Amino acid sequence: MIQAGFATTDITPEIGAHIPGGFAPRASTGVLDPLQARACVIAGADETVAFVGVDAVSLRFDTIDKARTQIEAACGIAPRNVLIAASHTHSGGPANDVLGTDSDDAYCDRIAAAIAQSVTSAHQGRVDAEVGCAAAPCEGWAFNRRWHMRIGGEATNPGKDNADKIEPAGPVDPDVAVIAVRSTDGKLLGAVGNYTCHCTVVGGSKFSADYPAYWQNALRERTSDDFTLVFANGACGDINQIDFSNPDSKESGVEHAERMAQALADATMACIECAQFTSDAKVASAHGGVWLNYRRPTPGELTNARRLLDSDEPWHSKKWQARDLVLLAEAIGDANGLDCAVDVLRVGHAAVAAAPWQPFCEFGLKIKAGSALKTTLVAAFANGMIGYVPTPQGFIGGGYEPTLCRGSKLQPDSGGRIVEETMRLLAMV
Repeated sequence: MIQAGFATTDITPEIGAHIPGGFAPRASTGVLDPLQARACVIAGADETVAFVGVDAVSLRFDTIDKARTQIEAACGIAPRNVLIAASHTHSGGPANDVLGTDSDDAYCDRIAAAIAQSVTSAHQGRVDAEVGCAAAPCEGWAFNRRWHMRIGGEATNPGKDNADKIEPAGPVDPDVAVIAVRSTDGKLLGAVGNYTCHCTVVGGSKFSADYPAYWQNALRERTSDDFTLVFANGACGDINQIDFSNPDSKESGVEHAERMAQALADATMACIECAQFTSDAKVASAHGGVWLNYRRPTPGELTNARRLLDSDEPWHSKKWQARDLVLLAEAIGDANGLDCAVDVLRVGHAAVAAAPWQPFCEFGLKIKAGSALKTTLVAAFANGMIGYVPTPQGFIGGGYEPTLCRGSKLQPDSGGRIVEETMRLLAMV
């Protein structure tokens, strides 16, 4: 018999705190919907795992370490059995350093404490439970934002009216994947939900958890007021909600987020209806890692970046990128690369494959296609952040994502190496 529990803790910053996700700092002016840390704890016969979805653009590694330390002390859950995934909302608080927006130490400590509180509460509130898993398509809401161009190369977000664009340069992953949990008397308690799309739908200057919050609201309309959705974003490095093939459509704002959420909720309920629930689910984990080599700026690139920073030019995207290039050089110093943790947590016939990356969609599809389990969720932005991981072709094509900065600093073989390690771990659980 497994036991499971859910809990939620608020992490909404004070109004005025900066919102990361763009080139420049953006001061918040209000709260559209609260930012939260949502936790699910599932205890099996031999292992206990926890899944936490955090409404943040990404999370610092020290935030993850602090949260896991507190959780281990309070609950005894092994640190790497706690999967902490940022949603990548572009309307969250200063949880990490992103181009022109720097993280806030006090806010990061608050996030760590909130994560620990939500997991501890979920652990203490466990009940006898059953789990089921499935995946279902939810097409027409996510699109590849990179396009092949007539002038050569690939462009990121080329614009709806750009006559030079030809076709999308990569695939999409339309599936909603779900690990659903219900009590033994049949009440749905919540789910770990996986979908692949940037959380850039709502926009504006007010705090918002973006479409995952509206997705949870839509599910509560169909189930109960305390249904909890623990969201894990997929391999969305080149995926957002904008259909660049349709010049007449608008895919932004609250109304679009609400429509998108209803479609995601429909797919989720389809998953739940076809899932085979069991109270005798295997709970297991496998942990590994891979060494990834850095790209680094040349002396000439750094000289040009510093020259731009010292100039009287107004702040624009290139100047913010120059700032980030200098900060990258300072951050990596003489190091050649980094150790990237890769984790797989299994519950029943499903597994969540997690890494601290922002991968192109192709990598997520490879992991799902290579998995022998019924349902595989690919959790990006999980347990920290190492930055964009484009495909080798993405580096050749160019565009925004491969641009060297703190958020994109790895060699072109990095994605393949993470996929290989993920497949090794999936075979172990």
